[in-house]
Amino acid sequence: MKTRTLSTVDAVVEKLGGCAATARITGRKMAAVSNWCAVNRFPARSYLLITAALKKHKCRAPASLWEMDDVTTPVAAE
Repeated sequence: MKTRTLSTVDAVVEKLGGCAATARITGRKMAAVSNWCAVNRFPARSYLLITAALKKHKCRAPASLWEMDDVTTPVAAE
């Protein structure tokens, strides 16, 4: 089965079971998860927790949702 890419924080949170489930996965409060959805960004420290949870659903999310460069994004030469 092919890995599905989720391109928004809302899509990731929905796939993980909603705000309450995502809060449990990350150890944060539901209000924090709601804020992440509002700004369409996750905090960097949640990267490993969320990507591991998504893997169980055969999904991934681009690193840009954590304001990081994705390994598939070419890096400009300096």
